[in-house]
Amino acid sequence: MMRSQDGAQQVLACIALVLAGLTATPASADDKPQDWLARMEQALGNLNYEGTLVQMHGNEASVMHVVHRVDAGTTTERITAMDEVGREIIRRGDEVTCIFPDQRTVIVGRRDSSANGTSPLRQQFPDDIRFDDDYYRFAIASGGRLVGRSTWMITVKPMDPYRYGYRLWLDRDTAMPLKVQISAEDGSVVEQLLFSEISLPEHIPAAAMNPSVNTEGFSWRQSDAIASPASAGRVRAVHPAWRATSLPPGFRLHTARSWQVDGGDTPMEHLVYSDGIVSVSVFVESGATATGQGEGVSHVGAANAYTAMTGPWLVTAVGEVPVRTVEMIARSLERTDGDPLASEIGN
Repeated sequence: MMRSQDGAQQVLACIALVLAGLTATPASADDKPQDWLARMEQALGNLNYEGTLVQMHGNEASVMHVVHRVDAGTTTERITAMDEVGREIIRRGDEVTCIFPDQRTVIVGRRDSSANGTSPLRQQFPDDIRFDDDYYRFAIASGGRLVGRSTWMITVKPMDPYRYGYRLWLDRDTAMPLKVQISAEDGSVVEQLLFSEISLPEHIPAAAMNPSVNTEGFSWRQSDAIASPASAGRVRAVHPAWRATSLPPGFRLHTARSWQVDGGDTPMEHLVYSDGIVSVSVFVESGATATGQGEGVSHVGAANAYTAMTGPWLVTAVGEVPVRTVEMIARSLERTDGDPLASEIGN
């Protein structure tokens, strides 16, 4: 499974540059932490901003320049990687354009309408964010000043070892997250997002969303695969042919899909389990082997994956959760009597 997803992972790494914005009504420390998180969720995509965002995985850091514009309810984003290659992403509504200067190529596609977003922050928190009091504890304190702005620090601590903890530094005036840390059970930071500089103008001109790269002479390609690995073939809703018999507390089946991978003989099943905040995707592929990466654990930043063979099927569980969570789910997967090719929902 991991071998067959290499291309999709590269595309998703490109798409993961895109950052959505947040805005909120001013509040005080007398408000509950959950109130601040609700304001953050409610305000997604409504704030104009421009800045430099740093994403850190251990000793590795990715730096990107972010321009986020909202006009008459339409969101446009331009994200430029600040490295020697300078790849750029422009999103206008559901249309996503990836510019690859090193390959002199432009790929245009559409974002999966079922996805909650394409940015590091939006991928971290779903549209219907629900921090359940049964599984998390909350605290609020002064976060000091970041990039010249006063902040509150919201701490979200899991009550079991199956979830990560969070520390969020929110701008006191807008609830914009200026810094986010994801922490393991021992308190160590496994991933961090922070703005090194940011401005929050009332208006950003439309011209600011034009490509910063001269694409004259580049080859242009239309590809639905830019939006989602599932769009590489026929996507169908399913009555799950597989189920996890052991789940961490609070996790439930959220989505079940099946798609025909281009060039494949049998469909791949995709299950998503969620606790309302974090999600674990489970991929089941027939006739594959684990020789590419081997059975067991792999990880990138806060994301962990566990791969196992169940008879002739290759099972991979992946999500921004501790290793024990993806291992529990992957190892407990069993076949059911569901029809993996029921009710088509896409092309």
